[in-house]
Formats: sequence, C-alpha cells, structure tokens
Amino acid sequence: PSLSYGVLALGDRRYPAYCAFAQRLDAWLGGRGARSLFAPVEVDNGDPLALAVWQGQLQALGAARIEPPPERPLQSWQLASVQRLNAGSPGGPAFELQLRPLPGSHWAPGDLLEIAPRQRAERVAAWLQPLGLAADSRVEIGGVTLKLATALETRLLPEDQTALRGLDAQALVDALVPLAVRQYSIASLPGEGALRLLVRQERKADGRLGIASGWLTTALRPGDQVQARLRTHPGFRPPLDERPLILIAAGTGLAGVRSLLAARIAAGHRRNWLLFGERTAAHDDFYGTELQAWQAQGGLARLDRVFSREGDGYVQGRLEAQRDLLLDWLAADAVIMVCGSLQGLGRGVQATLQALLGEAEVQRLLDENRYRRDLY
Repeated sequence: PSLSYGVLALGDRRYPAYCAFAQRLDAWLGGRGARSLFAPVEVDNGDPLALAVWQGQLQALGAARIEPPPERPLQSWQLASVQRLNAGSPGGPAFELQLRPLPGSHWAPGDLLEIAPRQRAERVAAWLQPLGLAADSRVEIGGVTLKLATALETRLLPEDQTALRGLDAQALVDALVPLAVRQYSIASLPGEGALRLLVRQERKADGRLGIASGWLTTALRPGDQVQARLRTHPGFRPPLDERPLILIAAGTGLAGVRSLLAARIAAGHRRNWLLFGERTAAHDDFYGTELQAWQAQGGLARLDRVFSREGDGYVQGRLEAQRDLLLDWLAADAVIMVCGSLQGLGRGVQATLQALLGEAEVQRLLDENRYRRDLY
C-alpha cells in the first residue's frame, strides 16, 4: 500500500499476447494495494509517440527531460574472410567472420558490433513473386531511389501477405518494418588487425535459415561490404588488475570471452580460468590451438573444455565438480564472467552458483560487480 508505480510496457502487436507481461504485472501490483500513478503506457515496436506519452507522464511527476545521444551512424566494413569452424559437427554450422577495421576505429574487450542484416536475394524473389510486382520497380527510402528487390532486402517479410496485396511498390516498402540491427560479441582486440566474430547459423522450424546468420554465413564473400557500427558494452569489461578471472562460455559465446582473456594476458594478468562447453572435441574445439598455447605459456592458469556428446556433461556440471577450486578463487576476490545463451548456459550457471554458494552470496557477487553476464 505504500508503493506508487508506473508501468512502461514494451511490446509488439505481431505477437498474440501483446504486452501481456506488463499487464499481469500491473494487475499483480494493483491487487496488492499499490497505487498506479497513471494508466500503463503500451509501446508497439518502439513507437515514438507512445514513448513520448511515457516521458510526458514522468515529466509531470517532476522528472527532467534529457535528450539521448544520437545513434552512431552505420558504416561500411569490408569482409576479409568467412570460414566454417566446425565441419562435421552434430550442431549447427558455426563460422568465424573477419572484418577489416576502419581507420581510427577502436573497441575495448567485451564490446559489440551491431550489424544491419539483409534478406538474401533468393528469399526476396520468392516472397515477392505472389504479389505480382516487378523486382526492378523504383522505390524511395530516406531520399535514396532503389530497386524494389534491393529495398526489400532491408525489410522484415511477413509470411501472411493478405494485408499487402494490391499495394504498389512504394506503398509496399512503406508498410514493412525495417530489419533490426543484430549485436555480436567481438572476439578480438584492435591490435590483432581484424575484427573477429563467431556466428552460428540458426534455422527456423520450416528449415529456412535465420535472416542475419544466413546472410552473414552464406550470402557474403570476401570483399563484400557490411553496414555496421561499434557498440560499447561497459558492463562486460574484464578486471585489468591482479584479481583472478573465471570465464564461462558455451558455443559461440566463446567470442565474448576470448577478447577478455586476450586483454588480461596482454596486461600480464595470468590467473585466468576458462570453462568452455561444446558438443565434440573433434569438430567443435573453437580456438583450441590458441587456448592450449596460452595455457602452455602460463597466460591461462586452468582450462576446462567440456564436450557434451562425449559424456562430459555441461559446463555447469564441471563447475559443480570443481566447487573447492571455485571457492578458493572467490576467496581471492575472483570475478566471474559468463557469455552464451540465456536459456541453456545462463540459467544453468545461475542455478549451479546458487546451489554451491547460496542465493545471498550470488546476490552479493552481483552487487559487487564480481558476477558479470552477457547472455542472449
């Protein structure tokens, strides 16, 4: 009863339960006597008018309006190479992409690259055919004239075309939602001469490749241009001091911790422990030669590679088996950093840490910024 609150509901009307969580939260708070300051503000896919309503409500309560910094513009990055790393793997194909750094570009360990993906040309052609519009029709986007097919490469193409039938080329493009940028962990440091990414191909239930991963791994060739921008990620920086560092990753999440490890080694901090999980040692040992070399040179104090298809279990199981060592490192003020999928790795590691340390201790690590996560 002593709580006053406001709800900003971020949703997307293309989903069947629009803003459902926020609606449940509002009902739950109201049912327990909390006082709503204003009706929940529901936002469809980032609608700026709805966000302006939210900001107006906050200003009416005395908040000062601060203009957000402008988005850094996308720039053209040239693809230097694309290589599959796990031929023969029982898992989805995983690729390393190397991009040539732009003059003057700099990023820190843990930072991200935001990429504007494109629909593959064959997907656009198949989607456009039932609408009866010519692929070379001219349309305008942001003052630039393009062929219709080229413009559609930058748009989300819905399966249900009912509402789009009968539109001319320009109206069609105007009715479609632009593709959102995708964020990828940067696996390298600027001094290495290339910006490196690890990308796993995703497949939809009908077998089609995911938009971004399919385009990046099958449609691009060395020399092609990628529209991208660097994104700072200050919440996922490694400690560049004498504290020990425990890195936990699975699959292509290794990209997010490789740069952290490289930065630590370059700074002379050698008490690093990496736990990495994948499917098979023969096919999925990403950067294995490099990791072994770092270990042999003393830059990696401990390396645990866990291969689930070979009976090793999962990374969280190895962490549990090394409970005493984990406690020793934490007693020395170690920082834990986790990168990978939220559903598998993130929740599994969280549950394991809570079981080993207790929920209060895990919360203390979070509060002290000694438990940092980059999960997707």
